[in-house]
Amino acid sequence: MRKNSLYNLLLVGVLCCACNSYLNEIPQNKLKPTTIDDYEQLLNRGYISKQIMPYLDVLSDDATLVPEFSATLSNTRAADIYASAYTWSSSHETSMPDGDKAFEAFYSSAYYANVVLENIDEATGINTDEEKTKELQGNLKGEAYVLRAYSYFNLVNLYAPAYNPSTCATDPGIPINLTTDVDRKPYLRSTVEKVYVLIEEDLKEGIRLMEENPYDRGTKLRFNALSARALLARVYLYMQKWDLAIEQANLVLKENSSLFDLNVAYLQNPSINASDVLSAYYMSDQMAGKDYLAVDNSNVLFVSGITENIMAFAARSYMTAFAVNEDLHNLYEDGDIRQNYFIRQVREFGDDGMVYKYIFAKNRYIDYPIGNFTFEINGSTGYSRVIRTEEMYLILAEAYAHKSGGLGNAIAALNTLRQAKYIAEDYNELREEDYTQNTILDRVWLERRLELCFEGHRWFDLRRTTRPVMERRGYGTQQASLIENDPRYVLQIPQKELNVNPEIGINPR
Repeated sequence: MRKNSLYNLLLVGVLCCACNSYLNEIPQNKLKPTTIDDYEQLLNRGYISKQIMPYLDVLSDDATLVPEFSATLSNTRAADIYASAYTWSSSHETSMPDGDKAFEAFYSSAYYANVVLENIDEATGINTDEEKTKELQGNLKGEAYVLRAYSYFNLVNLYAPAYNPSTCATDPGIPINLTTDVDRKPYLRSTVEKVYVLIEEDLKEGIRLMEENPYDRGTKLRFNALSARALLARVYLYMQKWDLAIEQANLVLKENSSLFDLNVAYLQNPSINASDVLSAYYMSDQMAGKDYLAVDNSNVLFVSGITENIMAFAARSYMTAFAVNEDLHNLYEDGDIRQNYFIRQVREFGDDGMVYKYIFAKNRYIDYPIGNFTFEINGSTGYSRVIRTEEMYLILAEAYAHKSGGLGNAIAALNTLRQAKYIAEDYNELREEDYTQNTILDRVWLERRLELCFEGHRWFDLRRTTRPVMERRGYGTQQASLIENDPRYVLQIPQKELNVNPEIGINPR
């Protein structure tokens, strides 16, 4: 790509403004790093702390719009901003005043990783312990590989077709940039296959380096060897490499098999499983879902940035006309605590009487402002880009479901997960005799939808599995639909990038 305004400095004495494209960002106003600590701080800046994909769940069938709420709301901005995503417009960013930020953010993150990878071997330690210096260099280098893989994994799943073993060698992917060179060459797309090869190789090398050079940073806001392995399990699932996905998920669970036990939460506060509207519920210390994705939970392996769901799916009914799809709420079985732990019903007086809708509660509102209707988006509002052990059980279930003779193992993985999410006396195990190799996949995908809702998985799952027909209504008489295998399951390249880099090409519509 030709350089535009994003990647702005050179590693020559002073890192100064020099480039013009998302693929070449370097942090500004930073003297050339020399020590391991310098690169530690530099890589830390590569982790994305802001909202960059707030439209992701809006795209999925877990979202709906309640136009009747518009007349009662003091702020419909979120619904208006993401209307183009909700209606699957040719470009999802059309109604977004600042455009799509994910493309820029993930390439920026990858560039920070590139800076570390190119220079960390020459970095000096903080003391004369050469062995310790080598360990820190190796660990940080491994982390940089993993962060780069994470960036490219998200990019290829947003802006390129889903991985298909039979077509990935020719399907257009995304550009790859593995250097910090400042030049004027265009960056053309690599194939989906080549992007996934890079992701896989980066993750394997990153895991190797971090395991050989262990260092505990004491935070889940950055990758370690375990969370990197969990990401690799996810990547193999997307690549349909079932045996490798099983292997990696099992390695993760061998080290950490914790689950968030909702039975404990239910026994402490049975009202969390009540479906009625509770007027003071959202101000309560017992608010459902507030700690489900908390960084200090033992089952949580990695978190990245604040929740993507505020403001589109707010905890306050007046903030937006978007809602959780009632169909999702109704898919939960009797006794499944997740139904009302993740989703709550709210009501407002409209022009024609009381209007109801569902909102998501699956997050951790630690500092919810009691009596204050100003909602601040910060770390206390929770996370939605999360890697946790529940996903590993679901990866096992799906991978085994694709394997001949894997039915029993698939059901066993689902039962292990489900038992921790139901009221004990209402729980019934899934039975192998009730499923076939053809029907178990539907159950696995259902369980993924129920457990991972509003964590950014659903749209990616729809893309990589069935890409089904979907229909919805917008404001007034506006109707929107996707046909099966619709090309709009691939998001359009942001216009800012197309303006400076037409060689990248638009995605088909």
